[in-house]
Amino acid sequence: MSEHGDASGEQARGGKLPLRGIAVALLVLLALLALDRWRASSGRLLDEEDVIRAARPLMGTIFSVEVFPGGRERAEAQRAAFAALDLAERLEERISEWIEGSETSALNRAAGGAPLALSAELLELITASLDWARRTNGAFDVTGGPLYELWERAREDGRVPGADEVRALLDLTGFSKVRVAGNSVRLERPGMKLGFGAIGKGFAADRMAAFLRSAGWRDFIVDAGGNLVLSGARGARPWNIAVRHPRQDGPFATCRATDCAVATSGDYERFFEVDGVRYSHVIDPRTGWPVRGLSGVTVFASSGTDADALSTALFVMGMDQGLAFAESQEGVEALFIGDDGAARLTSGLRLEDGGILLLSPLRAAPPEAGRPR
Repeated sequence: MSEHGDASGEQARGGKLPLRGIAVALLVLLALLALDRWRASSGRLLDEEDVIRAARPLMGTIFSVEVFPGGRERAEAQRAAFAALDLAERLEERISEWIEGSETSALNRAAGGAPLALSAELLELITASLDWARRTNGAFDVTGGPLYELWERAREDGRVPGADEVRALLDLTGFSKVRVAGNSVRLERPGMKLGFGAIGKGFAADRMAAFLRSAGWRDFIVDAGGNLVLSGARGARPWNIAVRHPRQDGPFATCRATDCAVATSGDYERFFEVDGVRYSHVIDPRTGWPVRGLSGVTVFASSGTDADALSTALFVMGMDQGLAFAESQEGVEALFIGDDGAARLTSGLRLEDGGILLLSPLRAAPPEAGRPR
């Protein structure tokens, strides 16, 4: 979110929850409570007279758009914001594995059978997903659906799955089992399931941002459940965002940024404990087991798709490997927070007095004394 929000909000697989109506109502309530909490924690009153904001429950979370109208009519900005949300809703109906009539659900049902012809949008999302899976050697992988279902059932039952249960499902995962030929895709084995919870919201944010730019809007924030795409500024000021603290209420740090995307993965959502051991909802798709060692990773990148995918991949890689990988990627910066609360940053970031200073190649202005305004 913008000056009153945070770059967080990740959910286990990013789709609609099974009890859709109840879940949506709860999400709206939680979002409003969270917004009030951020307002209180920032120690300031919000002045929203200069921006137009629209929000809607989508993809199991809250999507919002903030537009700075500049010299244009506020009503025009509001129409643009709602049109961007409409676009995201149409996209969700196509890509969500939680919607029975979606293309993704049809592809999952066809697993092990004949290839399925897909829309250009879903094919682009799958192509991007497979690209990041190859580049990260499987630390990012959208084929982990069966594993997430196993661990979700375990969380509900308050137990840890057996090693045999996990091992059996590894046969149904692995990006190399997804075959793309032209505009058709085939999942090699029956029971395989794709899910885009670790990339779909960033992908949607990119689509929304592209729509707004095509309509002539330059100054806006798209917030897809904490996956942010920032463009332009709020008048004379860059947008001010907050990175959520993974273990405490309130922000870990703030950052004044523009023309970039930001996403966070953390172990603070949907975790559970058994016999004093904390199990994250972030699963290493290569082993089938929850990731340990980090409490949060925030990525700054040039696109929402990249930031979303990388925040999960770096979290899975862990502190040392993730930091080295992030440093090797052009136009990517990252903040890692360990289980012990210690922070490490890539070379293009600097942490000063509670504020993140984002250096080139991504543009940003320095925080004002590192405090939310």
